[in-house]
Order: sequence, then structure tokens, then C-alpha cells
Amino acid sequence: MTEQAIIEAAEGLFHLDPVRGYAQRAAELVAKLVGASAFRLEQDSSGEHVESEPPPPAGQIPSLSLPLRQGREQSGTLHLFLADPSQSLDEEQTRLARWGARMLSRGLDYAERLAEEGSRRSGEDVAQTLSRAPLTPRERDVVALLVSGASTRDIAGRTGLTVSTVNTYLKRIFSKLGVHSRVELVARMAGTTNGAAAYHGSRTPPRASAGEDSQPLV
Repeated sequence: MTEQAIIEAAEGLFHLDPVRGYAQRAAELVAKLVGASAFRLEQDSSGEHVESEPPPPAGQIPSLSLPLRQGREQSGTLHLFLADPSQSLDEEQTRLARWGARMLSRGLDYAERLAEEGSRRSGEDVAQTLSRAPLTPRERDVVALLVSGASTRDIAGRTGLTVSTVNTYLKRIFSKLGVHSRVELVARMAGTTNGAAAYHGSRTPPRASAGEDSQPLV
């Protein structure tokens, strides 16, 4: 596995929509990074779990189970499954899986806080923040839809733009507002920019050894 693969995975994890379906799509990226054919993500805080599609075979033992932590508390577990249950992840794959679990832990933590803190802002508050932003009316429309939970495809359908054009708008908006991802953009509108900055600061992939545990980066 190359450093380029790690960088691509990092970019994917930090540019996922933080409003909808983060857990499912982030876990998919981690599983893909290490060549796992399936996964099951258990979240202790909600008691819920998400699985890959197709899900892990019934009764198959995970090839690797990684604790997800928020601070010193375990918040969940990511179970990874290989297509051949008799095989196991090699040293490099295990190192990458542990790094991916760190990033997934941070992402889940921040997505939850974003949902909680952002939900406390009224539509008027968000509208005021948007009105002060150096954006065109169409760019404000795109941001408002993103904050409401719309995916890129949803935004395209509701604005009459193509998906490619929506992505171009988002890049332009990122540049104007000085943010680097959807996570930071939604945080700016939700009033949680300090947390977003810290979250974005963890994008640099760590050079962890296979023997490290899965404590979050500090």
C-alpha cells in the first residue's frame, strides 16, 4: 500500500458529507483501504450499527476488530472481514487499518457534535451568517442546501445544475470562505468553526507502526 493510497483515503474521509450517512461511507473507505470485503461498524453511544453492502457473512469471525475511541472512552468498534476467512491482514494492512480507525473515530465524534451544536442554530441564524458571506446568490443557495442535509446530487436536482457544476461551485465557495472541506463549510454555518479547525488539522496521515494502539491523534 502506497503513501498515495493513504493520502487519497484521507482526502475521502475528510470530504464526506458530514450531515448524512457519514458512518457508512467513512467505514467503506477504511475497508477499501485495507482490501476488506465487508465491515460492521458498531456505535456504543447510539447502540446502532451499520454494515457493508453486501453485509459480512453470517457467523464469520472478523479478520480484525478495532476499537473506536473518543478521548479515553471507547465509542464503538469497527470489524473488518476479508473475502477468504482463512487469511489475515498483513502488518502493513493492520497499520493502515489502525490509522483509518483513528480517522473514523474523529470523524464520527465531530459529525455527532456538528449535528448537536448545529441543530441549535435557527434558520434565521444560518441565513444571517450566509448573508454576511462574500458569496453570490446562487452560491448561497448551494450552501443553504448543503447545510440542510442535501447531497451533491440533491443540490444539482434542486438547483437545475449538473453535479459537476455543483462541485465547481463548492470549490469556489471553499476558496472564498477559507475552508477546505464540506465538514468545515457546514461547521462555519453551524457556528462550530473551532472544532472544525481542529478536525481539519488531523488530516495529515500518521506514520504509525503496527504495534500502536488505536488511540486518537492528539
